[in-house]
Amino acid sequence: MPIDGASPLQPMHLLSAQARYARRAAEACGYAFRSLDGVDGYLFEVRDGTRVATFAAGAGTPYALNDARSASIARDKAFCAQVLRQANVPVLPGEMFFVTKRWSQMRSPGREPEDARRCAATAVYPLFCKPLSASNGLYAEVIENADAFDDYLSRVSAEHFAILVQPFVRAPEFRVFVLNERALFSYQKTPTSVIGDGQRTLQELVSVVPRDAGAPALKARGRDAEGHLISATEIPFARQEIVLEGPANRAAGGGVSGLRDGAPDAMGALAIDAARAIGLSLAAVDLFDLGDGYSVIEVNSNPMIATLEDADRWDLIVEIWRANFDAALR
Repeated sequence: MPIDGASPLQPMHLLSAQARYARRAAEACGYAFRSLDGVDGYLFEVRDGTRVATFAAGAGTPYALNDARSASIARDKAFCAQVLRQANVPVLPGEMFFVTKRWSQMRSPGREPEDARRCAATAVYPLFCKPLSASNGLYAEVIENADAFDDYLSRVSAEHFAILVQPFVRAPEFRVFVLNERALFSYQKTPTSVIGDGQRTLQELVSVVPRDAGAPALKARGRDAEGHLISATEIPFARQEIVLEGPANRAAGGGVSGLRDGAPDAMGALAIDAARAIGLSLAAVDLFDLGDGYSVIEVNSNPMIATLEDADRWDLIVEIWRANFDAALR
């Protein structure tokens, strides 16, 4: 009998990763699990006998540990950064601009698309731009000049209403997972890179990089070990590593190194401060190591934990979901 008592039409391998994690944790806790949408598993329930909690993954958030107020602040990257600054948590500088005139009558002037273009005309490039509410690195891009910025505004406005414009930072990037004011685990994010073979162009090398389904397309732009910019049509030397410009997200082909329990003291303390400032009990805090200290990039209230599955750290997955069950089954 499956642990959820479901029919054989609900296999153990569900399409929703969070449902797979919840199922494993439910089994460890002695709870019953049931997918409410068959093999998809984007809507599921967990029972401890008398109590039941329903969870939505995918476009929803399955984390009962975070209330809607805090999660909504974290979801808006500009709001999140402002709250962190008010709490004296070091955070990257940035400016928010709207990319559509829709609802402009409901806001004060100075942050409209024309204001963004005026700012771009005198900006120091490169810039790093990302939508306020996107995930998985979607539309998170390095922008090289004002023309590229104008093109970016045209593209991003089809799906988003506002963006955050930041200086482009080249520094080691880390993620700290905070659970109930404790740094549970951490790792360094490694950016997407390709290795030249002396025959294929950078565009051809990039086209075969594995990515998660629905992940943003990789830009065929990168830099070699000396920092020289490599264009899409150039042919990297054999065994030459080219680090691609853009987000270091796992979904976009980025990697992980140094996965460990907890976090270094200073890094962990800053991540806990950031989660506390937003009001999150569960958070993935991304930081840059700037050499003279850390700076928060953003705080994620609905993080995927596929990195733990990749590393076979089911103990940590179960710990996260056990705490989530405790918050939901009240």
